[in-house]
Amino acid sequence: MKSVKKIYGGNKIVAGSVISSTVLLSFIFSSVFFDNEPSIDREAFEAISPYIASGTTRVMTFISFLGKHSFLIPANLLLILVFILLKKKWMAWRVLFVSLSSLGLMSLLKNLLQRQRPPDPLVAGITNFSFPSGHAFMSMAFYGLLIWFTIVSSKNKWQKNFLIIFFSVLILAIGFSRIYLRVHYATDVLAGLLIGFLWLFACLYLIRKMELRFVNKP
Repeated sequence: MKSVKKIYGGNKIVAGSVISSTVLLSFIFSSVFFDNEPSIDREAFEAISPYIASGTTRVMTFISFLGKHSFLIPANLLLILVFILLKKKWMAWRVLFVSLSSLGLMSLLKNLLQRQRPPDPLVAGITNFSFPSGHAFMSMAFYGLLIWFTIVSSKNKWQKNFLIIFFSVLILAIGFSRIYLRVHYATDVLAGLLIGFLWLFACLYLIRKMELRFVNKP
């Protein structure tokens, strides 16, 4: 506990978020794999159904693309290059470690749990398993890392608040787009967001410990 306080300044909000996320994730997991059909999944599709339209579907498809591998892989590589050019090697390591480990963990979970996709998706070409949502997971990892970087580096209060809100809304919008497009259940998306948050926290914690060890090394 002391090491967490040393690295994160004893932030009670972060600690509370980690604990509450773990509890909620446990509840979602038990609901999905023991109750078979959580009511939230059915109710989410029923609530969205009256608003499905071709124009909205195009918008949601674009938003969904911002959480897709074909967008996030180049975005991660570009971010790593930027940090290397700025001589911020530990930030570059953070991006590399978070992106690769998140991709590996997401693939592992999908293949272990093997939940089938919802029927009647609005887009074609979806072939892998459903739980957790990869878009939600990877979006939380990438844009969440940008939120963290904004918090620790931005000196301008208004700029900091704008970027935090922007990236937070984008993460939620990407998650919602996956439910709207019927390629994920609501519980898939919620689990992806929660796992992504917890994994991002764990990665930042580990990298920070490594950084402190190397920086303070005699």
